[in-house]
Amino acid sequence: MAIHLYYFENREGDIQLPPTYEVYFTLCPKGYDRREANTLDEVDKLQKRLQEQTYKRCQAEQLRDEISFATARRHVIDSLQATLHSAATSQYERDFIRYYLEVHQPAKREEYKKRFACDRAFLEMREMDKPRNPEETLGESL
Repeated sequence: MAIHLYYFENREGDIQLPPTYEVYFTLCPKGYDRREANTLDEVDKLQKRLQEQTYKRCQAEQLRDEISFATARRHVIDSLQATLHSAATSQYERDFIRYYLEVHQPAKREEYKKRFACDRAFLEMREMDKPRNPEETLGESL
């Protein structure tokens, strides 16, 4: 059985998969060229490139979110700290605010970023038949 995996690629190396074969043969996004992977080795290389592309896109989105929400996050923390030191705040509210601030520390954010990086390990699985651990996939110890 021959392999024919169709995709589009632009000059920067970005890859798009067509939703159907008919789209591949009838429509091509502007600035993209039609490509085809015909061997398992070519498919594996394409899969790795798609995984890297997805990972880079997700990291860029995360960085953009970090930057755009940093000011709002700082405002919320300042507001909560002011409420925490107010005489009108009940003990229950103080405990809740302390716990919230503890969970949302900058050190915890680094832990969450590492968890995000762990998701890359799942992208490495090829049809769930190559079990790997995250350390091997990421090339670093978690």
